[in-house]
Amino acid sequence: MTGKEYRICASDTPSLLASEVTELLSQGWELYGHPFVGAQNGYPDSAPVICQAMVKGHGQPAVSAAPPVASAVVDSGNRGVRPAAVKPAPQPAPPQTEPPQTAPPQTAPKSVPPKAPPRIVRPPRPAVAATVRAIVLFLAALVVGSLVGDALVFRSGFYGQFLQPLSSTGTYERIFYAEAHRPPSGKKEVLVLGNSRMAEGFSARIANEYKQDGYWFSNCAIPASGARDWYYFVRDIDPRRDRYSAIAVPVDDFNDVDGTDDPADRVTEMWLVINRLRVMDILPYTFSFKSWRARFDVLRGSTFKGLVFQRDLQDFIEQPGNRLKAAKDWREHGSDWLYGYGGEGRSLPAMSVDWSSHRVTFPPGTPPDLQAGLSREIFLEPPQHDWTRAYQLQWLGALADLYRGSKTRIVIYQLPRNAAPRPVPLTHLPWTSVDELRKRPSVSVVDHSVFEPLEKPELFFDFIHLNTAGRKLFSPLLADTVKAQLH
Repeated sequence: MTGKEYRICASDTPSLLASEVTELLSQGWELYGHPFVGAQNGYPDSAPVICQAMVKGHGQPAVSAAPPVASAVVDSGNRGVRPAAVKPAPQPAPPQTEPPQTAPPQTAPKSVPPKAPPRIVRPPRPAVAATVRAIVLFLAALVVGSLVGDALVFRSGFYGQFLQPLSSTGTYERIFYAEAHRPPSGKKEVLVLGNSRMAEGFSARIANEYKQDGYWFSNCAIPASGARDWYYFVRDIDPRRDRYSAIAVPVDDFNDVDGTDDPADRVTEMWLVINRLRVMDILPYTFSFKSWRARFDVLRGSTFKGLVFQRDLQDFIEQPGNRLKAAKDWREHGSDWLYGYGGEGRSLPAMSVDWSSHRVTFPPGTPPDLQAGLSREIFLEPPQHDWTRAYQLQWLGALADLYRGSKTRIVIYQLPRNAAPRPVPLTHLPWTSVDELRKRPSVSVVDHSVFEPLEKPELFFDFIHLNTAGRKLFSPLLADTVKAQLH
């Protein structure tokens, strides 16, 4: 073997290292650099001790380590290994051009304590910088995911069949369902719209049984609803605009008297019609409200319908069995229950009103709380802001425009106003909503005096709702009035 060969001697005790080095020196090897005896990683007080030395030679065969000889001395004071008769060689760095060709044999350490298994250290997760782009992407994914889930559950109409039947949305939807699934009568059909005043005051059964003359009336009045809700009901119940011969639309007062609030800002109407709103309806419906607070609430609810259905869904989850049974019963029997409803039997006391002195005379025995409540309603004078006129022009006009060019007539009439109407109206508008609507070719307006004879306390069970006696008079009278507009 040519060239020089280097070997590293290592042991866990200085004595074993000295024995190995001495044996190699006796075979002609030379000590290369100083032997090293020190602590692990260079820390003097750590263990185990590392003992190393390097020798160089000309490739003579090595023999196994022999017992220590006298020529090797261990200097424990300096914690090094020093041969007795060998002068230590200088410590130049190992030449880079002559790497060791073979690894020297190493004596296996004795009594090495077992090492603990290596601990698995997971690499740290790379941090994602909160950049504007990352935030925008996260929010976009969140919104898109919410919209998809909302569309699948609520916007698809799937949840509509499980609504609480007596809730606001459930009432609207069960009346819509009953009318949508009613088989054709084969007669001239008349759709009757309205709120609770028509739900209590008009009986389709009485109107249909009154005269067998080829007409069929359907009462689709929805409590707490308004003209905006009627528009979406009609739009969806009659998509081809050819189902009805007439649509009867009530107005509380032809004088467009305002109530205590603006009907255009009644956010509660959204709870009724929410299941009818499509994606393309969101912005027009939102901006039909006036205040920005109302617009924000409506925009949020109509975009994410789950917010509107939240309470109903929670109730469904808590009692699914009761909900499923109630929904099923109303789908199967609700139309029969509504058709057979006979009205409220109570009536108001025979009171008389003195408008000059603002006094109401009640019969003896009238409860004081009833007297106070009726007096407050009779003499209520809310400020007039032209709210009702603007609201009815917009939504009754939009409903009439649905049937522009069709054969369906929109019949507008004034309801029996209340149990004690004012002799002089609160408003004196030169041009009312009815005056504007009667110019539409598809609209017929009934004279306001037709139903005024029914404005008597004994025909009402509260200040504005007809009782059973009033219902029996009003239903056939309305039927005849509508029929007269179709001849």
